[in-house]
Amino acid sequence: MEVLRTGWEDQVRVLHDGRADVSYLRRPFDRTGLEVVPLFVEQRVVMLPAAHPLAGCDSVELGDFRHEHLLQDPAAVPEWAAVGEELRQRRPAAARPSRTVEEKLEMVAVGSGIAVLPLSTARFYRRPDVAYVPVRDLEPSEVCLAWEGSRSTPLIADFVAACAVPLS
Repeated sequence: MEVLRTGWEDQVRVLHDGRADVSYLRRPFDRTGLEVVPLFVEQRVVMLPAAHPLAGCDSVELGDFRHEHLLQDPAAVPEWAAVGEELRQRRPAAARPSRTVEEKLEMVAVGSGIAVLPLSTARFYRRPDVAYVPVRDLEPSEVCLAWEGSRSTPLIADFVAACAVPLS
């Protein structure tokens, strides 16, 4: 087995172009041509500078951040479209998009914007200058196992069977 690291922007592409036989995908993604097995869901949180006025809240709503700059592809947070397009268009775009969680959190820490991440990611990348707060009006993040529907093989079937068991 070989492991291939992907990002949100290419998590599906590696299945369609054959670089990967199976992939763990985080919604949203285009299901076209894929077989998909849901694995689990988890809460999403907003990442804020530790000194942000809302950093100490028990929970927030996405609309509380309509004046903030989202430091990730808005397609990764589809709900962002309803948060005030006109206000976001007045804010300058980031100099370059951040590709890694580490880069996003560095930009959050210095006040360049916010990021929406799964709770497990926020906990794993914990740092003192960044806080995370649950967002109550966001659907949970869903993780799925997927493979190209036209490439079903016994090896893929065995992998799916081994991975798609409920965790206790």
